Amino acid sequence: MSQQMRSINPKARSRGFTLLEVLVSMAIMTVGLLGVAALIGSTLATGTQARYMNIANVLASEKLDNLNKWPSNDPNVAAGGALAGPANCVAGDAYCDQVVVSELSGANYETQTQVVNNVATTTTIVHTNSGCVDTPVNCGVPAPNGNGNTFTRRWLITQDPVITSTGGNPSTVTGARRITVIVSLAQAGKLPVSIQMSMVRP
Repeated sequence: MSQQMRSINPKARSRGFTLLEVLVSMAIMTVGLLGVAALIGSTLATGTQARYMNIANVLASEKLDNLNKWPSNDPNVAAGGALAGPANCVAGDAYCDQVVVSELSGANYETQTQVVNNVATTTTIVHTNSGCVDTPVNCGVPAPNGNGNTFTRRWLITQDPVITSTGGNPSTVTGARRITVIVSLAQAGKLPVSIQMSMVRP
């Protein structure tokens, strides 16, 4: 009987894949690999965008804290400014500054140019892996090479703002100021980054 079974299926054991089957399986595998590559690229782009949004969020909060430290009669918190403008701050615009965030091996740099009392001032602070937060010279690291992402910060200060209560009733807060800060990063070929924060202070 075993002799009979061997003679019934002599070709079944020696049969391999046909060329058509190989081509179909390669096409399916190619489509799958292209999908995985697209997913990896999308994940990397989303992660980078989220990182830039986080930096913009920190810079907006930092600017609000800085403007809140000035006394209410100081010209640095006088009513004025605008939330829209050119990509780069222009000379004489006291309501705009730019921050360049760059990285070198083992250090993150923040170079800020701002106008204080009509004088443009540029400051670079470095955060090293060893925990030093100071100027590059004091931390013993080289100065940044100028490359990095330039975030533009603009702010608008309004006197006697109208505030809407939780009940929906608007009222004017006499003597107070609303400070609104917007931080933006324009990237060629990528989605722009924009964060806006606001606070009311006396």
